[in-house]
Formats: sequence, structure tokens, C-alpha cells
Amino acid sequence: MIRPTLQLSAAIFSCSLIAACGGSSNTSTSGNSPSTARGVDPVLETDIASLDAGLVCGELSHPNTEVVLLVHGTFTHGEEQYNWSYKPLLEEQGYDVCIVTYPDRGLNDLQISVEYVVNAVRKIHADTGRKIDMIGHSQGAIHPRWAVSWWPSLRPMVDDIVSLAGPHHGTQMAPAILNGTIPLAMPPAVYQMAQDSAFINALNSGDETPGDIDYTNIYTMMDELVQPYEPEPTAALDFGVVNPRVSNTLIQDVCTGRIVEHVTIGLSDRFTFELTLDALSNTGPANVERAGGAELCGLLPLPDQAISATLLEDFATVFGSEAAQGFPDIQLAEAEPPLRDYATKPMPQ
Repeated sequence: MIRPTLQLSAAIFSCSLIAACGGSSNTSTSGNSPSTARGVDPVLETDIASLDAGLVCGELSHPNTEVVLLVHGTFTHGEEQYNWSYKPLLEEQGYDVCIVTYPDRGLNDLQISVEYVVNAVRKIHADTGRKIDMIGHSQGAIHPRWAVSWWPSLRPMVDDIVSLAGPHHGTQMAPAILNGTIPLAMPPAVYQMAQDSAFINALNSGDETPGDIDYTNIYTMMDELVQPYEPEPTAALDFGVVNPRVSNTLIQDVCTGRIVEHVTIGLSDRFTFELTLDALSNTGPANVERAGGAELCGLLPLPDQAISATLLEDFATVFGSEAAQGFPDIQLAEAEPPLRDYATKPMPQ
């Protein structure tokens, strides 16, 4: 088992959700729209300099492992969410870690946000020649799927996709607002993550698990946002289908009564981290018994949220970098953004 290191307190993390957003600079050699045996990838509409500003990598010094790309949730910033949680823990286990941040705290058009993930995978692979494991929390779980679904050239570059509370089939959220009964302008991403949105329907219009990629999906019955969890969980993929490349785990099916909600599943739940680590460390998706079985239920959260001596300095670094991507510019809308042209066509096989 791991020896946890630096963690962010839940209180400070919650406060950080309303703070300003930024990025970290990088240079890129990544191109656009490579040809593949399946055709040509969609053109990235965001300029490469902006996309590169959303990617930061630690020291890439472990060539015998995949590079882990961490993809953040709504309202937050990649480094803000992961610098004191999954990043140091994974590095402690011998993994090289990169973090992607998309603009405006993920509240605007998801089709823009996903371009940052596409660019990140391309650049990491071009720079290292290695495969990438993607771990995404909440909104950050659906971007890896959209990326490998519509950019088929990425599929051979990706080994694992781990989703923590991913709204893969949309969420039960404010239906009266979303269907226009109560007129109220909302951020575009809210519409796109709703059940039966055009975005969600396009995401699931073809193979839910394309490529030779292992898909691990972990979710909780206590999630305030990603619902329903039964009878057909929105956070699961290929549910009810025997697929050796896919595992779907409801935490409370293994650990009855374990208190894990939407924030802690992506930040501090030890069961979730151990299952994620099992997926990265082995062939195939996560396997509960292989990871420790019922013994995982007795694990305390990733450590008792002790605040490190450098925490404020870390925050200052994150917030001080925001000029690289610009301050959040939330565009309120009264309807879902239209699908990009590529997403109106059949998904590449």
C-alpha cells in the first residue's frame, strides 16, 4: 500500500473552486489533424500556443511506465486540484505525471475544453514516445472519451482511461431550467452534461469504449451531482455487457456505507486511489479483488488533510500563472452550444 504525502484540506479545496483560473506554459511540437487509417482527425480550432499553456508536466524520468495525464473537474484548475493530491502520490509510486487545465474552469463549451486534452496527449506522446494513462474526475472523465472517440489517431497512444464520477450518460440536473420551463441563463457546460443533451448523445452514439484501451469507472451512490447510480448508472460504460477491457465499480457495492461524495472521490478517498493505482499497474482495467478486496474498506482517507508549509506558496504559483490562459470568462447561454460538424457525423470506427 502507498504512503500518502501532501494533501489539500477539503475546506480549502472547496474555497478554491470559486477562485480565478490559470495555466502553465510549455512549448509544443504537436501538429494538427494527422491522417490515420480511419481518416483525418478534426482540426483543432484553438491555437496551439493556448493549448500548450494548459499543459504542465513534472520530470519525465521513468521511461518504463506510461505517463499519467490528470484531467480536472468543473469549477477548478488542474494544478489546483492535483498538485497536492494525485500528483505527489503517483510520483511516489514511480509515475511521471502531467496535468492539463482548460480555460474558464470548464464552464464554457466542452468542445473547446476537450481540445486541450487532445493536444496534451499528442504532445506527451511526441515528446516521450510513451503511452498515456488518463485519470479524469467529474467533467474531466468525459473529455478523454470524447478525445479518443472523435480523434481516432489518439487511440494507440492511450493505455488506460480511469473515470472518477464521470457523467458519461449525463446527469439528472435542474430539468426545469434545462428544458426552458424556468428561463435562466446557464454556463454552456451545464447544458452539455445534462441527460439527453446533444453532447451526451453524440458521445454515446458509437462504441462507448473505442480502441485497445482499458476503461475503469468508479462511482458512488452518495454523489450529489452524477446521478443516477442505479438501475443503470450514468457513470458506467458498457453496463451489462461482458467486456474484459471495462470495469464498473460502485464503491458501496464493495464497502457498504462508505461515505464518499462527489469531491472526495476525486481528491481524498483512499479506496478510489488504490483501485486507480491497480488499473495503472496491471494489464486490463481495475480489479477490486486484485487491489485488495474487502481490505480496502478499512482504509482511511488519503491523509488527514494536513496543510503543508508550502501550501500557500503552491496556491500563489497556480494563481500567478493565470495570465498564461487568461482570467475566467464565463459565457452564459440559454441553450446548449451546437455540436461541431465532426460530431454530427458517424463516430470513427
